Amino acid sequence: MENFQAVFAAEELDNNTARAVDVDGVNVLVCNAGGTFYAVINQCTHQASELEGGRIRNCFISCPLHGARFDLRDGSTKGQLTQIPLTTYPVRVVDGQVEVAVD
Repeated sequence: MENFQAVFAAEELDNNTARAVDVDGVNVLVCNAGGTFYAVINQCTHQASELEGGRIRNCFISCPLHGARFDLRDGSTKGQLTQIPLTTYPVRVVDGQVEVAVD
C-alpha cells in the first residue's frame, strides 16, 4: 500500500516549475508540467547533481548542470548524456494538497 504524504499546496507551484521536498528521507523533486504534477528523485543520473532549478518543457526536465533530459512521466532519458532513467514516485492532489509516496 502506498503511503502518501502531503508536501505543499498545489497552488504554490506554478506551471513549468519544480520544488524539492524531503519525503521519508528521500530528496524528491515535485514538478508541475502543464498543470499535471510529477515526482522524481532530485538527482540527475548523469553526474549526480540536483535537478532542482532545471528547465521544464513539454513534460521533460533538463538538468541545470549539463542539460541531460528526462521525461517526467516515466523517468526515461532523452539524448546521449545518460541512459539511466530517473526514479519516479506516485503523486496526487487531494483537497488542494500535493501528496507523494516513496514506498
